[in-house]
Amino acid sequence: MAGSNVCVGIDAGTKTSKLAYSDSLSTRIIATLEGFDVNALREEAEVFFDEPVFSCVIAIPETFSRRQREDIMFNAKSKGFSGETELITSHEAMRLILPEDENILICDMGASKTDFVFLNHGDILFTELLDDISGDSFDKTFAEYIADLRLITVIDEAILREAMRIKHVLSERDSLRWHEREITRDDFERLIYFQIKRASHTADKLLRVYKPDRFIMTGGVCNVPLVRKIFAGISPDIQPEFDMNIIVKGAAEKARSLSKESRHNAKLNTTAKLQELRAGIIEVEDMLTRSQKDRLYAMFKQTEGMNDSGSMTLMENLIRDIKNASSR
Repeated sequence: MAGSNVCVGIDAGTKTSKLAYSDSLSTRIIATLEGFDVNALREEAEVFFDEPVFSCVIAIPETFSRRQREDIMFNAKSKGFSGETELITSHEAMRLILPEDENILICDMGASKTDFVFLNHGDILFTELLDDISGDSFDKTFAEYIADLRLITVIDEAILREAMRIKHVLSERDSLRWHEREITRDDFERLIYFQIKRASHTADKLLRVYKPDRFIMTGGVCNVPLVRKIFAGISPDIQPEFDMNIIVKGAAEKARSLSKESRHNAKLNTTAKLQELRAGIIEVEDMLTRSQKDRLYAMFKQTEGMNDSGSMTLMENLIRDIKNASSR
């Protein structure tokens, strides 16, 4: 499907990760997985393309430490992405996919933080981080609520997972029964209302100061209905555009540029090799039989048109054998 030198883009989210591929026509979201499992992402890519995939670009949170970045890269290399592999930040990924002729405010409400980025004609003019407003903070608040309903005093991983599950259900439904109790969407929204309002106040301030052409929102928290409702009511002049895949699309765009560069370098290497082979053929031309000349000519034309590395190897072996025979 994609030919050789496939390079995919990955959004290494803390709760979900995404895999995408970009070519000159479109960007396709290949998979969305729970957590960040490099091996599973590579396998998804290889199923999609029906061929081995060794190269990727991974978009990571801006706040990742050097140690975290080294761990991500080691993980990728050890799990099969042994080719051209590169890390970029989520800010860089968004820059790559958005037009450079506009001023754009981006609000990324992710699992670990809420992050505002203002792009001024492709350049990052400023960022603002709200690290206490996130999917994790929503989950913890809701976990404490459902724990109180059952008189549970310790908030462990099981309660957090259950809070996340109920949250996802309430994004689609108004209520559900849980241990003979009814929990409503309103119960959840009441708990997180002021956190969302605080984030929306920051967005309102930035919109009034910078007056962007576009306002884009991304991140898993944007799937919460109350988030969309509150942010849609911030300004009558500019409505938020919700794009949950903007980071992985940017990573895929970077992967496309790496793939093009790899093919370009391969073409340059092939050209240099052909020049070397041409010189080798000229060197042994007087020693060639008619059939050897015809064979080398056919292989040379095939390699020249198709970058056929197998034909180049055959030519190298034939030239070496002729040289060895003449030196005896």
